[in-house]
Amino acid sequence: MDLSQLQIGQVAEIEKVEVAPTLEARLRALNVSPGKRVRALRIAPFGGGIMLDAEGVRLALRMSLAKKIQIGLREIEN
Repeated sequence: MDLSQLQIGQVAEIEKVEVAPTLEARLRALNVSPGKRVRALRIAPFGGGIMLDAEGVRLALRMSLAKKIQIGLREIEN
């Protein structure tokens, strides 16, 4: 499953990021790297993008980039 398939409110753990090394470093600085958890906050209409909370960092990604990030769904911990 990739990040573009995440629904609002769902929590997932990032498993793999398949992008160029420079972009991977930038995403890592924003808490988007393997082992980190993300939650979908908003999804733009017409495939525009997805807003995430990545362990305290809020960011928006284009769907084309979200499709390159593999995830596994996780249960919400209280």
